[in-house]
Amino acid sequence: MIAANVRGIMQKQSVQQFVKFCIVGASSAVIDVGVFTLLHLHYEWYWVYARFISVLLSVINGFIWNSIWTFRGLGADKYHLMFMKFLGINIVGLALNLGIMKLVFLLTEHPSTTHPDKLHTYAALAIAIVLVSIWNFAANKFWTFRASAL
Repeated sequence: MIAANVRGIMQKQSVQQFVKFCIVGASSAVIDVGVFTLLHLHYEWYWVYARFISVLLSVINGFIWNSIWTFRGLGADKYHLMFMKFLGINIVGLALNLGIMKLVFLLTEHPSTTHPDKLHTYAALAIAIVLVSIWNFAANKFWTFRASAL
């Protein structure tokens, strides 16, 4: 009975898309965290600049894989217009990401700290990634990759 319910849920297009979106998101998160770690912790870039570059690279990865796999064949716009929508959503996502990270830093450390330790940095990064992923999926599903109304 439970297996039949799970199978029924998994057959729904939105659930399948969300699972695929999460898989693509995981690959983007590896790029994001890897580049962020390299730039911020290894090369000691300021965390905001490191986030900007790491998020940009992960956005490009996410768009490519979401357009050819997760939402394949969907989207009423031309490819470059869909990328601009995807990028716009991710710019909002980046602002949310930075705001969430800063909020976590403020709630867990002295407000004047400009260089949080690794534990706080990764905790803030994980919280931001999870919350912003929900925003990104919904916005991309219903705007960027919206099926044509025709």
